[in-house]
Amino acid sequence: MAALSQFAEQVVNYSSEYGNVQSAYSASNLAGPRRIHNYGDFTEAFVLRTYGPWWNLCPSARRKLKKASEAFISEDFVVVRILACNTSNQGVLNPGEVRWVTLWSGETQCRKVNKELRMFNPPIKKIDFATNLIRLEFNSVDCGYYTELDSVELCGNIQEGKQKQDDRHMGFQVEVTAKMMANMGLVERQTSYCSDQNDWGYFGFLTDEVIQLILQYLDIVSLASVAQTCKLLCKNAYDPLLYTELDLQSRWNTVDNVALEALVARCCNIQHLDLSWTGGGGQITESAFCSFIENCGRDLRTLRLSCCQYINDVALETIGRECTKLEELDLQSCSHLKKSALSHIAKLACLQRLNLYKSTNLTSDIIAHIGSNCKAIKHLNIGASCRLLDSKGIAVLNTALSRLKDLISLDLWRCTNCNAATIKVLADNCPNLQELDIGWCSQVLQTGFDILHLSSQCTNLRKLFFTRGTAVDSHYLEILANHCPTLEQLDILGANSATPDSVNEVAKKCRNLKFFDVSFCSQINEAFVTDLRKKYPSVTFKKSFS
Repeated sequence: MAALSQFAEQVVNYSSEYGNVQSAYSASNLAGPRRIHNYGDFTEAFVLRTYGPWWNLCPSARRKLKKASEAFISEDFVVVRILACNTSNQGVLNPGEVRWVTLWSGETQCRKVNKELRMFNPPIKKIDFATNLIRLEFNSVDCGYYTELDSVELCGNIQEGKQKQDDRHMGFQVEVTAKMMANMGLVERQTSYCSDQNDWGYFGFLTDEVIQLILQYLDIVSLASVAQTCKLLCKNAYDPLLYTELDLQSRWNTVDNVALEALVARCCNIQHLDLSWTGGGGQITESAFCSFIENCGRDLRTLRLSCCQYINDVALETIGRECTKLEELDLQSCSHLKKSALSHIAKLACLQRLNLYKSTNLTSDIIAHIGSNCKAIKHLNIGASCRLLDSKGIAVLNTALSRLKDLISLDLWRCTNCNAATIKVLADNCPNLQELDIGWCSQVLQTGFDILHLSSQCTNLRKLFFTRGTAVDSHYLEILANHCPTLEQLDILGANSATPDSVNEVAKKCRNLKFFDVSFCSQINEAFVTDLRKKYPSVTFKKSFS
């Protein structure tokens, strides 16, 4: 028995990252051996985009769909590729086949950790097949600050002399769930279910309305199970009124083409659908998705497709044609989408919420069309999407934003060329603005902008993120303190000109303040932050490294 240790050789997919394509804090940093050997803040690490509850407590927070699995708490994921290996013994890797088995899961680790380098090495479940993919899922809601990850290392032993194992027994629970979902389209063909009313038990005395009232509390897998008990419950479990909202993100590893086809019969009235993270490894194809949308998309109001690799030009063209009532579209981290695909978004005139985070092919032409045709947008996330826009492109963006009169939240994270004119456009045209994230927008945060005009015109500001705002000084903070009484979250990370007095003034006058990040502010030391925490116990002050 020989020991084996190997690091991830490639990052295949991920849901979010704090950094950018230039490697600082990016997901690609997880590939390769360890580079960090001390506790601290290092750009060579992988950092997730969010932490804590704060992003779920701001105006842009989405509502949770009904019947969402309470057991599913993952907020982010990353998939890494290693050399094909077996975690228990030798096996065969089937090319093109992706099967997922949970190797470890546990409670959120919310205990306070010491400020030292830590290796997380949980005991993992042994499996009877070879794999070259490892998926890590994260819930950062209890994290006190951004978590930095250095590398992924798989350690184990090579067991020689064993026969190759058949992998039919792998992932039993996953396979049962997948089979159950597939059977949802086949139960009406079964003949073994009891058809005599006397065999229906007490359910036979209930009206369909009462049965429907009971079944509405069940999730999709439970409904699939109930449908296979008897014809009475099968008929009621198929009722389209039970499928007006579906959250399938928690079933990302079992939803495939067969499941989508099986759902068509009962999703004719569906209004809200979450397919985020689904379809990896070709489990869902473009044609299967388009067929589902063509049959069930006419009443859709919400469609969440975060990290769905099967979404392409044809899929978005189908959405634009069929989902004319769509109010929310989430394409977060669909960075593979081409310009031709993104152009179809402008057809969705009823859109109120649009998430294009990390849509790296977003161009000024597409932005112009969206601004002209989707004027009802209230929540817009184009973070890490406008990085390549030049000055002319930013002018087009500003014109598009001027048309969004009902805008409530805007995420321009890392839109490096946004300028003072962008902020002026928002102040002049978006009086309902409550949330603005211009973190790492280097041009506007280094040259400055008219904060007084913004805070005077947008009187309901609740969240302002000026991350890496070197131009943010005491003058800015004093204006916020005097003109933003509704402010709840403020990030001024890297504001070296901010003074202790101005920080205290914000905490004192903004009575609704709950979150205040003063990390990397050279004039704000740890002792002062400790005093602030005692003085304003209802505010969570963040102070990372000096």
